[in-house]
Amino acid sequence: MVINEIRLNEDSRRVQKAVQQPQQGQWTNWDNALQKSLTWNEIWHMAPLRVSFLIRSVYDILPSNTNLVWWGKKEDPTCPLCQDRQTTEHVLSSCTMVLSQGQYTWRHNRVLQELTAIISTAKGETTLPKTNALIFTTEGGAKSRHGRPVRTTNQIKCLLNGCDDWDVSADLPEWDSHPSIIKETRLRPDIMIHSASTQQLIMVELTVPYENRMEEAHIYKREKYMNLTKELENAGCKAVVMPVEVGARGFVGSSVYDLLTKLSICGNKRTKALKLLAEIAENSSRWIWSRRNERFLHKD
Repeated sequence: MVINEIRLNEDSRRVQKAVQQPQQGQWTNWDNALQKSLTWNEIWHMAPLRVSFLIRSVYDILPSNTNLVWWGKKEDPTCPLCQDRQTTEHVLSSCTMVLSQGQYTWRHNRVLQELTAIISTAKGETTLPKTNALIFTTEGGAKSRHGRPVRTTNQIKCLLNGCDDWDVSADLPEWDSHPSIIKETRLRPDIMIHSASTQQLIMVELTVPYENRMEEAHIYKREKYMNLTKELENAGCKAVVMPVEVGARGFVGSSVYDLLTKLSICGNKRTKALKLLAEIAENSSRWIWSRRNERFLHKD
């Protein structure tokens, strides 16, 4: 009890100190990112370079040119590729040259490939996940704050219920192409989960943004596909768009958790999926960081 209280006080003190540091405390504003839980055993088996990148990227103390100038070790803070100010965020998510060379697309497609594989394995599993809740009822059976506690089961609605002919396609070369009704539009959702018999369409749109821009990316993608959703509904389809985010530094957005839950991917399976998506994004970003001062030619 005492140890837990000390830990809570220490965590609170660290957060307060971080918030007072605009640069190192940016992680305190990641409202849409899930916490990353690492055991000592996992950290022990991590490569030193990975541990270093993970910690220093979160606290924004990687040796970007801007930080090197701040530390008095360099005079020029600009990016050698685009001449903009080089920061960690710039390197991992907003360098125009890195974008034009395809590195961000490469990272995005690596995460997308794994997310598509995860979804495709669950398309036929429509067992609803269950959550237990305590509801107080009176002797007559009416719900009340008082009375005896009765454990009831709340079921989460699965998006795949109602048919058994779901098909998964992705905007990737190795996956099946999207249905014709989508091909006729100017937009290409990253993942399509569709049923021909019920004319249901679930559009999943992935973004790999800098963690403090997750909410911004989510809103942008939802608005981007709003008109397409209406067009599909007018054509007689039941359409829904689900934007999801996996952070550039390996912090998965809560939107991914919600998507997997609504597809009945829960428990250990969901935990493993979230961890795998995080590792792919983190490893890809670490590679991009290691080439931050080089012109990109090709990455398999």
